[in-house]
Amino acid sequence: MTSPSSSAALTPSAAPTHTLSFQGLWLFSARRDGLLLLIPLALTVLAWVLSTLMEPVSGTVNRMAIWTAQYILGNGTHVVLTFLLFAVHRDVLTAEPRQPRMVLLGSLGMLAVGGLMFALYYVDARGYAIVVGVLFNVFGLHHTFSQCKGFWSLHMLRGHQAGISAPAPLERRLQQAFVPLMLVLVLVRFFFVAETDRPGDTPYLDIHQGALLPHGALALLLAVWLGYFLLLFRAVLRSGTASGPKVLYLFTVALGTGLSLMAPSWGNVMLPALHGLEYYLLTARMLEPREGDPPSRLGRAFIWPAMVLSMLPLVALGVVHLVISGPVTGTVSAAGADLRSHIVLRGLTTLSLGVVLAHYFADALIYRFRIPSIRRVMLRRLGFTG
Repeated sequence: MTSPSSSAALTPSAAPTHTLSFQGLWLFSARRDGLLLLIPLALTVLAWVLSTLMEPVSGTVNRMAIWTAQYILGNGTHVVLTFLLFAVHRDVLTAEPRQPRMVLLGSLGMLAVGGLMFALYYVDARGYAIVVGVLFNVFGLHHTFSQCKGFWSLHMLRGHQAGISAPAPLERRLQQAFVPLMLVLVLVRFFFVAETDRPGDTPYLDIHQGALLPHGALALLLAVWLGYFLLLFRAVLRSGTASGPKVLYLFTVALGTGLSLMAPSWGNVMLPALHGLEYYLLTARMLEPREGDPPSRLGRAFIWPAMVLSMLPLVALGVVHLVISGPVTGTVSAAGADLRSHIVLRGLTTLSLGVVLAHYFADALIYRFRIPSIRRVMLRRLGFTG
């Protein structure tokens, strides 16, 4: 015989309901969170439509879309914002006693790596292309996916503060697996799987290694990707009242990673655009003055102008590359300028690569939320605590 409590649990009126809640759960605001998700998708879709309609120049359209994601939407220019944040709010740099020295020494080391790449270009241009291709895709994708995981955690924290259902244990386990799993799937796709099924086709990132895996291997990568996100959304949506903004964000991340597997040239538009815009919003939020801060010359009205001004040198460098070599090719031909100008431009380019590496290093330190002092400072700067 079924107990009364069991019988009640089986009646339709007592069946568990699964709803999405939005009120008070946006990380920034409904408008800003919405634009964060819509702009990368809109850029990708618009560029894809134009490339389809303008098939003879479809490659140029794709490169222009990648350039826009890199230099306008911030994937390649946001790197200086870390150092702007240090200059405005030193508590971010000094949250842990050893952190200032570690950031300084690490950043100088990364700039030295940039200098070595400058020398490598003139010693072995092919070796330079291989190093840049591997280094910045491996570390860049890890950086991008780590930030996605961080946004996911912020959505969890926002939900916790709003009192909605706690994330299921499965969601937490899947979150821990997100970065290594997506990194492996996308890197294997980029470097080892033929881009199309055409005979003799090469991988999307061809550094003279050839297609080590046939295009058919993509089916296995997609199966793993699909299985992961089906499990994730099942765990999120069955937890009771789920955060609507979190679900929208995770759907966008799923779309971006899936697109990177299906069509890398278009995934390389959407994911970088999402990453750059995320960093814009994070930095703008952390630059805001908080109660108890020392007086700052950077008031709220000057935050976005200061961010734009700090990024202008990298934008200008991107425009120069666009004019001389085409969008984001990473190479500047001496035919486009005299030797002295070519060396200066190559030096500025490798300096910018060093800044990117320094940004990776610094961010790996200042976002170590497992350290209580860092967690306390960063959450305060993000407005999650008083």
